[in-house]
Amino acid sequence: MIGARSIAEPTIKDTIIHRMDPRAKILILISTVFVAVTLDNPETMLLLFLIILSGFALARMPAIKLKTLAILLTLLIWGTIYSQALFYSQLPRTVIFTIISPDVPVLGWLTSGGLFVYAEGLHHGAIQGLRSASILSLGLLMCWTTDSRDMLNGLVGLKVPYSAAFMVVTAVRFLPIIITEVLTVVTVQRLRGFNPKRFGSGIVKTSLNILTPTLSNCVRRTGTLAVSIQSRAFRANPDRTYLKKLKFSEFDKAVVAVCIFAAISIVLIKLLYNMYTGGIYYSAGLRPVYALARGYL
Repeated sequence: MIGARSIAEPTIKDTIIHRMDPRAKILILISTVFVAVTLDNPETMLLLFLIILSGFALARMPAIKLKTLAILLTLLIWGTIYSQALFYSQLPRTVIFTIISPDVPVLGWLTSGGLFVYAEGLHHGAIQGLRSASILSLGLLMCWTTDSRDMLNGLVGLKVPYSAAFMVVTAVRFLPIIITEVLTVVTVQRLRGFNPKRFGSGIVKTSLNILTPTLSNCVRRTGTLAVSIQSRAFRANPDRTYLKKLKFSEFDKAVVAVCIFAAISIVLIKLLYNMYTGGIYYSAGLRPVYALARGYL
């Protein structure tokens, strides 16, 4: 139970990733989201994904969090590729495997002409999977290497309203508590003779028995928290002081500058390329830009 709760809590160490300013981590995450959404080239997407994964090595993440990351990425990438391969709707489509033939009675009619695995769907699913995996990995790296108070200071330092920043950090802090409560309820159910892994009605009954006490405890904790922060005059004084002063290091400034420059450049290049392919705007002087976008972005 302690191990499961530690998955959602940050691991504080003295590494180059942990020492980064929380504002720098947030800006890097925002820049990476723009880059990941803009890119379409699978090789470049894979390079971005590997660069993000190298951050976990630099942060020396514990084994339990690496296992959690591996499970989440496997489910995310495999689920995206599998769903896109089966339900890819764009044209052209190349069938590489038939799961249900249109000639099969009943099933062929229920699936509206059969069920196939499309080559273009696999390619599209791989790109979408890498895009989601990159954003998920960097988000987890930021949460696992940043203390909650530092994250709150970072959001406030980026001019996010204090109330909104406080709600975000509180929601993140609630996650390990909810995990612990779910595991406690499962343990109690096992002691009463339930088998949470049994298929059929056992899963439905167990899920309902987990949801009810967990939800009621969350509502109770939320009410207690609301009374606590209001009794301490949460909104009484808009000017707040902080125990820890944030300061960008030279490394933080360099990494943030590179990430923001790369994000702006990639978005502009893709915008110019899309205007060219859409017949909106073309300039002969921008041919190297078009070639760069077509070949690497």
